[in-house]
Amino acid sequence: MIARWLQPASRPLALLPVVLAVLAAACDKVPLTAPTESTIQLFATATSVPSTGSTDIVATVTESGGTPVQNGTVVSFTTTLGRIEPSEARTSNGRVTVKFTADGRSGTATITAFSGAAVTEDPLQLPIGSAAAETVTLRAEPGRLPANGGSTQVIALIRDLAGNSMAGVSVAFSATAGTLNPGVAITDANGEARTTLTSGRETTVTATVGSKSATLTLSVDVAPSVSITAPSTIVEDQPATFVLTVNSPPGALPITQARIDFGDGDSESLGALPVGTTSVTHVYRSDGSFTVTLTLTDSGGAVSTQRTVVVVTPTVPIGVSLTYTPAAPTVNQAVTFTASTTVPTGVSIERYRWTFGDGTSSETTGNTRTKIYTSSGTRKVRVVVTATNGQEGTAEADIVISP
Repeated sequence: MIARWLQPASRPLALLPVVLAVLAAACDKVPLTAPTESTIQLFATATSVPSTGSTDIVATVTESGGTPVQNGTVVSFTTTLGRIEPSEARTSNGRVTVKFTADGRSGTATITAFSGAAVTEDPLQLPIGSAAAETVTLRAEPGRLPANGGSTQVIALIRDLAGNSMAGVSVAFSATAGTLNPGVAITDANGEARTTLTSGRETTVTATVGSKSATLTLSVDVAPSVSITAPSTIVEDQPATFVLTVNSPPGALPITQARIDFGDGDSESLGALPVGTTSVTHVYRSDGSFTVTLTLTDSGGAVSTQRTVVVVTPTVPIGVSLTYTPAAPTVNQAVTFTASTTVPTGVSIERYRWTFGDGTSSETTGNTRTKIYTSSGTRKVRVVVTATNGQEGTAEADIVISP
């Protein structure tokens, strides 16, 4: 046909430019595709994609001789999951890049590319969401359950085939005992999904992602037995000694930290409590009812408390009277002083401290003391008694020594 158009007898030569322009426009509208026997290879910039994530897909197109196809060669893409945008693209230096975006479903996307008669021989298999999970690792913080029941946080770490942590993956948790909240969790940017286990006995937790799973068995702490023995009588302003008794059954974890709160605003750290008895002394500065709380932490991190209520009675003062004989002593005559006391029940006098008014003093365990004055005059005699509970009482007397 072209030859006939070019024949001078049939068409003027002046129409030749027009014909060539029409032919060129027609060629531009026909897509440029890869020559027969060209090779198309696909790869993704990520080994896996979260269920709502995306990654770049790169296609390289080479002719049979190994050279890149002509720039502008059209390559089309298909996928069994998600979408590819754009679905057609033109090569530059034998390469074309498009974006794959997941649609929320998990599975393996099969991605192919073709250009003319050339088709990818090995479609790209791209794991999406939970299908990309290769390993599931479980841990708990703390790693044991408290002796009397309690909670611990269970963490599942999800990694893909390349060992990369996976974000946005749904993890299903189950347990042989107790409760889990939540039962399904989504991994964070570090590839970790978290749930809280609450149980009072040994429990096995399972985390499942797609066809992969992991289990973790959490045992229950054996708690030592601790008792608080308070004094039968506690008096205001007097020392009160509490006895803490620790019994450790087989398998019990040691107590690494103990603190006692006396209920009046004062507390004391006791450190590690050994098996056996430990004594703690405290002075209450007011009377009333107080709750004594002992808080224990074992080596597994479990915390427990023991409580007892004590009643502090008001201080009963010690009564002291001081007498002496003879009633009218003279110089160089022996004078016997006697201190008479009244004390609370269960309390006794420990010592007597005497001052005789002439610059001399003395201390005794008995309630009498003899003194000889070598000069006349009036003397102020004083006795201070100290009881076994720390209380004190005082009495004074003026004595006149005659010449």
